Amino acid sequence: MRRRFSGSPGLVRAIAMERGARSSWFDRDSWFGRLCLAWFGRLCLVCLALIALTGPAACDRENGQIELNWTVVDRAGTQIAPFGVLGDTCDFSGKLAAADTEPSNYDLVVRLRLCDSECAGGCDDPTCEVVKDLRYGCGAARGFSTVPARTDTPYDIEVDLVATPQSGACGCALTPPCALVPGPRRRTVEPGLVTDLQVYLLVLGLDNIRESREDGRPRLD
Repeated sequence: MRRRFSGSPGLVRAIAMERGARSSWFDRDSWFGRLCLAWFGRLCLVCLALIALTGPAACDRENGQIELNWTVVDRAGTQIAPFGVLGDTCDFSGKLAAADTEPSNYDLVVRLRLCDSECAGGCDDPTCEVVKDLRYGCGAARGFSTVPARTDTPYDIEVDLVATPQSGACGCALTPPCALVPGPRRRTVEPGLVTDLQVYLLVLGLDNIRESREDGRPRLD
């Protein structure tokens, strides 16, 4: 049986006001309630954004990511790019083929190739290439690409420099003595993860980059 409260009317009103004050903290229409809802809404947006950014990469079971950096130097070790005398590898000049009578204007771009490590021909054999010609522009400072994951047998990964004529003509890879590049690196690529290839040192066949300019352009034949 419920007991009836028999206090004075004034005391009853005081108790009711106190209970109302306590419950108003959780009232969605009170200032505190509106503040909580606003902060909760922002927190939800942040969580959704993080899920959108990290979820696809972490849940991708077919692909992984490859990251690489590079430094281009001359034979004396002077840094040319990306943070050096030129700052980039755009706007070079030179004869790209033995039959050329006049120099061409071209850009040097970094090329990444992923090849089957069990294929005898290596990256020199087009049939061994699994991922062909990932290229990064002459103004780039680093490369980042999504590639098929490969965990059972590693990739042979090759990086070199390709001269790309500004006229749109076919380009060519720089070979010694025009450029020296590291040999293949053998790596597996885990699904949903980043494989960091670290830094590649790429040496141009120029004794002194500062003295190689012709008509304002670096000259490399």
